[in-house]
Amino acid sequence: MPGDVRVAAPFLDAEAVAAVLAERQRALAPAEAADRRARMRVLTWTLGEEAYATPLADLTEVAAVPRVTAVPGSPAALVGLISWRGAVVNLFDPAAALQLPAPAEPGRAMLVLRHAAPRIALQVSAVTAAASVVDPGATGVGSLTHFVEADGGQRLAIVDTALLIQRLLARPLQEG
Repeated sequence: MPGDVRVAAPFLDAEAVAAVLAERQRALAPAEAADRRARMRVLTWTLGEEAYATPLADLTEVAAVPRVTAVPGSPAALVGLISWRGAVVNLFDPAAALQLPAPAEPGRAMLVLRHAAPRIALQVSAVTAAASVVDPGATGVGSLTHFVEADGGQRLAIVDTALLIQRLLARPLQEG
């Protein structure tokens, strides 16, 4: 048939030839047609020198950390309680759940998570940008972070918010 290409590669089977041709087609495709995979928006932030991202759909608000009230006998990850928009919110340092040393300086920004009860915010060093990434879909079970590629080729560690909340809520906390 016109347009068909016959490939002579005695050292490759038909499936391998098809894979090579498909990869070449992707490489030669126009930039706008190159990536039609589902995308999601994330907010990038730092914890000390480490960079992370959280899906925007998992966030309610981003703000400066207000005055924090320490809670005696609380888990190490709980920085304390804050009053936010008329509610008591548990402010966590995610370093413990991410198995990182606590940052030398306390974070100045907080990410208020979309979680009804108890209300949760994460204290982070800085909020850096919003980005568009290829939606990873289902990830490995039990993996708190996974890498995705953002526009421009930057690799970001996306935090699984649901799993992070599970790890942070190992003990009952203040609801409000």
